[in-house]
Amino acid sequence: MKYKYHFFDGEFLPVMDIVLKSKKDSVNLRAFIDTGASYCLVHADVTEILGIDMEAGEKTEMVLGDGNILTVYLHGMVVSIGRMEFNARIGFSKGLGTGFDIIGRKGIFDKFKVCFNERDKEVELIPHQ
Repeated sequence: MKYKYHFFDGEFLPVMDIVLKSKKDSVNLRAFIDTGASYCLVHADVTEILGIDMEAGEKTEMVLGDGNILTVYLHGMVVSIGRMEFNARIGFSKGLGTGFDIIGRKGIFDKFKVCFNERDKEVELIPHQ
């Protein structure tokens, strides 16, 4: 699966489409692929769509690149990327200060070989066999 970078806030960024599913509903997201992020981080308002209680998740704190600490609630979710569907822990936070959701390494990158092509502004995800 190849995804073209998208122009955001003055630069091209690697993004991809991902679907999060709960027992109640699902949500399609276009999220930034961040090799420095441990977990996927999603804005808190998505929990309302999914019908989950954000604060019922496992509470943890994550240190951001600028040194700030972000309170995050981890939930086991069904994730769909392309034709693949699997379980992953997804973090939800009210303090996520970006204009986009973030795809992190744990639970996602171990399912794929991830290849960034900066010259052509695209990222390719190749499922592990």
